[in-house]
Amino acid sequence: MTDVVIGAEDVAGLLASWLPRQRWFASGGGGVTLTLAGHVPLSVTSFEDEAGDVHVGHDVLGEGVVVHLVNAAPVDGGAPATYCVPLTYHRAPVPELAHALVGELATADGDRWVYDGPHDPRFVHAWIELVGTGAQVLGGGDSRVRGLLRPGESKPDASAPATVLSGEQSNTSVIVGPDGPDPLMVKVFRVLQPGRNPDVVVPSALTGAGCDRVPRLVGWVEGGWLLPSGEPAWGHLSAFAEFVAGARDGWKLATGAVHAGETFSGLARSLGEATASVHATLARALPTRPSTPATLEALAGHLQGRLTWALGASPVLAEYAVEVSAVIESVGALTTAPDLQMVHGDLHLGQCLHSETRGWVLLDFEGEPLRPLAERLEPDLALRDVAGMLRSFDYAARHATLGLPEDDPRVLAASMWAAECREAYLSGYAEEAGTDPREHEVLLRALELDKALYETVYETRHRPGWVEVPLKAVARLL
Repeated sequence: MTDVVIGAEDVAGLLASWLPRQRWFASGGGGVTLTLAGHVPLSVTSFEDEAGDVHVGHDVLGEGVVVHLVNAAPVDGGAPATYCVPLTYHRAPVPELAHALVGELATADGDRWVYDGPHDPRFVHAWIELVGTGAQVLGGGDSRVRGLLRPGESKPDASAPATVLSGEQSNTSVIVGPDGPDPLMVKVFRVLQPGRNPDVVVPSALTGAGCDRVPRLVGWVEGGWLLPSGEPAWGHLSAFAEFVAGARDGWKLATGAVHAGETFSGLARSLGEATASVHATLARALPTRPSTPATLEALAGHLQGRLTWALGASPVLAEYAVEVSAVIESVGALTTAPDLQMVHGDLHLGQCLHSETRGWVLLDFEGEPLRPLAERLEPDLALRDVAGMLRSFDYAARHATLGLPEDDPRVLAASMWAAECREAYLSGYAEEAGTDPREHEVLLRALELDKALYETVYETRHRPGWVEVPLKAVARLL
């Protein structure tokens, strides 16, 4: 294999039009300035066992796999973001990768066809080998990547067939060996932040505690790069977890039941039990903190900030401002609340899988991806996850009744379906946990309102035709 210099400007120019068109690009719709925060060429033949360092030159390989770490600074002065962009370089076009083509580069050694790495078996093979061998690879700009396998785990099969999941918003996940004996989900974190990613930390703790309500964490990739300020950063780039074969997506199950006019109460109840089981394990495996009056005052302040933000973004909420403020004040007046602990942070039906043999499995503990990692790793109220799931049942029930009058039989049926799921979920949670979330009515209602306010802003900005779903929820909750 012949090496050829491909400069940082060449790569940045190639990514300038491709990167903003990706679903996980989070730097806004305006122009951005791209700079390379680092690049790490990967070669499966150069890995060393026992986490040995592999030193490489600072030039991109003429043909091969390169992990680019890219800083994007909005030209309007917005906050910069760092992206993980693995690319594969080929000397000839690869027809089966046409859907993942990033672009073409002309070099002194001939043209190169450049593809989005997770879609290319070359990258997937190299990424799995990195974790399986525990190697560290050093690259340009003080960048590096290192694979780590959890103790007791077997080296994954890098030769297994792989396919990319579609529809993800903030990451890219690759299913490896779905029909094999030990299928794997490899998640590449696209938007990077310095520090530990909850989608590694939390599943690692749950796996170590023997919890089977989450996919078993197998390993991860961590790395280093340079921030726009020039300061070095370190964080997680990827998580490797068990793929639960044959499981069905919770959102699709629930909405299918709505359309078929079928009850979902049994599954809702067992989902409540699974949520409580995960919360109990997290409380044992990771630090907790008692709630205090100061904690509740801080929560009330956060909720008031959310309301102020939501009112500015969605004026349609103005008629509810006084009543929502009263609910928030009632939170600040509380003197006791459940202990704070690690939680999921973004729990809804789409983050849950149901297996006929295993029951419910909870996924994606990354939390809200755009929040700082330090915030996402802070202990919180487990009731926040409960509130998120209750809002998800409401969405599943009412998405099919958009635009219908309130007295339409389908609207009434949807209301009954959502109410039935709500009670079943809370009852299942209470039975498993030994404490009933309904005992904390003030907190639970405030957290549901908080979620509904966020949803109203989201729908106002992205799906105006859906805004009635969270807006009517605000009215009901008040």
